[in-house]
Amino acid sequence: MGVRARLKGRPMERESVFEFGEFSVDRTDERLWGPHGAVRIGNKAFRVLVMLLEHPGRLLTKELLFETVWDGTIVSESALTSVVKELRHALGEARDAPRYIETVYGRGYRFVAPVQLRAEPPPVRSPAMAFAASPPVRPASAPGHAGEPPLLYVPAFDDSGIAQRHPHLASILREEILFSLSRFRDVRLVSAQNADDGAGTMAGTGDRDYQLVLTLIDEPGAVKIYARLSRLSSQAVVWADTARLALDSATLNVEDLLHRIAAAALPSMRDDVLRHLPRHPTDVYDMYFHNRLRMRHVEGYADARAMVEAWEALIASHPDFGLAYPPLIRLYNTDYCYTGLGSTGSEERARAQRLAERALALDPGDSHIHTVNGWCHLWAGRLGLARAHLDEALRLNPYNADRLVQVATALMFVADLDAAAGLLERCKKLAPFVTEAPHEEEGLLYLLRQDYEAAASSLARVTRRTISSEFYALVAAHALGADDAASRAALWLQHVSDRWVAAEPLDDVRLTAWLMFQHPFQDLAQRDAILAVFREAMVAPPSPPARNPAPAPLQNPA
Repeated sequence: MGVRARLKGRPMERESVFEFGEFSVDRTDERLWGPHGAVRIGNKAFRVLVMLLEHPGRLLTKELLFETVWDGTIVSESALTSVVKELRHALGEARDAPRYIETVYGRGYRFVAPVQLRAEPPPVRSPAMAFAASPPVRPASAPGHAGEPPLLYVPAFDDSGIAQRHPHLASILREEILFSLSRFRDVRLVSAQNADDGAGTMAGTGDRDYQLVLTLIDEPGAVKIYARLSRLSSQAVVWADTARLALDSATLNVEDLLHRIAAAALPSMRDDVLRHLPRHPTDVYDMYFHNRLRMRHVEGYADARAMVEAWEALIASHPDFGLAYPPLIRLYNTDYCYTGLGSTGSEERARAQRLAERALALDPGDSHIHTVNGWCHLWAGRLGLARAHLDEALRLNPYNADRLVQVATALMFVADLDAAAGLLERCKKLAPFVTEAPHEEEGLLYLLRQDYEAAASSLARVTRRTISSEFYALVAAHALGADDAASRAALWLQHVSDRWVAAEPLDDVRLTAWLMFQHPFQDLAQRDAILAVFREAMVAPPSPPARNPAPAPLQNPA
């Protein structure tokens, strides 16, 4: 009798729930629950886990697993290896220190932790309640488990004031908001309507857990919306705003509300996470957030190089943690966030490309990862691949202001100015304050259109000056014949010289080559037009002083 026949003939035990460590598996509901709620794993991973749990302490050979889980389909051994790797990642264990799944080399796998069976499913009915019901996991001295991203709980909206006249409006709004928030990969979204305690709140949650509450009030021809983001643990308000939704048209326009939540509520939540980090990281997400906080305080080239080492160390210890890749890729592609001009070249760009490809393999549904892949291909001149990744980044998340700016800038370098202009207009709607609008990128757009007055006007509103924004402002000022054009040129050259760390001294040839290396114009006419104005502007300034290997940056590179 074959293995499948033996298993099919075995009666199903009455108990349907396995419990081990801080996890439980509900066979009936086909779900894995962890200390922070439901853990998403694939169907094959779930079936392998159930097989292991049904035979704790016993060796399950590869042949047995292939015959039962894959139904005898011929696949390579790498398929099983990938599934076990997925399980280990979900359970937060390392292959060389297994707590649950032991590898029997060349043979198969064995489940080594104690397993208990229960007839009833766990009382937890939502990720947030699962977190409350489980004891906290005590981490090792060095963070070894991934942890969880910030949780955002979106309970059913309070529509008691409008339910009689608009019985379905709250449900429509909630689904629209959940849909837009689901595009952000660094947020763990909880939407279960039965996850609260009856009062719209949850208790016993972690330090990275938040709640978004909306209250709808009826007004003549409209609905007034009060939105509030608070910490679940203390109910401290992190962000609040109001919006008015007009009901006098055939189409329900909720874009303004979605923009406010994406552009203001989520950044406020991320800032609050950084303000409340533990002194010592307890999981990989803590390490990630500590690195993000350090990025905000980089003061020069040495600090930026230290950040490269920190991100490389995080990726080396947790290669499956996709969020760590984009910040490192940006450092390699941009002279360490423009703190060490001339410090990177083809070797660093190649390293960035390899990292981008690895990140894409980890999470092909991440908008940020597609954006950095698009830029890597743009730097290398592979325009078709660049455009494909940039388009996919927009499709995956059209609500992220940073992604819109990054894609718009790339489109300017490939001379698609109309598409770039459209994205910048969308980004303005996402900017919570006028000072955070993409004035630098808008200035570049006007420069490429040779509308120098509009370019100068936009660049004058830049509040966080960069080497690039000063370069664009210099070109616009000289093209307009501004009285201070010569002084602008001298000051910009001083800034470049202060940050120049290449082994070769700065001269006109190297300066122009560096500009083109960092500004990948694909339209030669546009490139030559900007370079012509720039060269005219640089005739008057004096020679730069000796280089300073440890300058201060114009802008925080976070």
